[in-house]
Amino acid sequence: MDAFDELGEWLEENTEENKEDKMTDKAMRICDNKGFQLDLPNGVTVSVQWGPMNYCDSDVRNAEFDAPRKAIDGDRHWGSNTAECAAYLTGSDLAWVGVPGYTDSGDDDVCGYMNVPKVLDFINKAASMRNPVANPKSHANQMMGVLDHGDYRDDPKLLEDERKIMDNLEVDEFFSGLHKFSGSSPIDES
Repeated sequence: MDAFDELGEWLEENTEENKEDKMTDKAMRICDNKGFQLDLPNGVTVSVQWGPMNYCDSDVRNAEFDAPRKAIDGDRHWGSNTAECAAYLTGSDLAWVGVPGYTDSGDDDVCGYMNVPKVLDFINKAASMRNPVANPKSHANQMMGVLDHGDYRDDPKLLEDERKIMDNLEVDEFFSGLHKFSGSSPIDES
């Protein structure tokens, strides 16, 4: 490899575009200036968020969407006394995990309004999970399962049902149009 090849590799690795991509591959990430994600050794990623629209202090939750960025750009800190936590399988498209005692008993993937001790407990419980799997009770995981089903038009039974419904709608529309055209009311008023 000559100097030009080495320079080309260095430039490719150090362009702004590739630096940003590499930041998303880090085990600890800041998210939207209002929280962080940790990739745990057991294959679970924990997300801790406090900002607009998160389950946290009301003044923080109800702040303008860009308030965290403005605070940081203005050399101020952004904070909250409570935060929301969630966990998903690392490297997945958000396959949510049920963390024992927090998000495993119901269908909600996020546990909110947690103080510092609870956030630490959530992280520790997520880190201690053995063989984590996607939570089958999760509404989001169930929705993703439906989306992963593929194109519904590939299912002959669904297509047949859809045709029946459309045929019935066309017949109903045809007859309601006849009533309008004839000037008579479909309801007998006698």
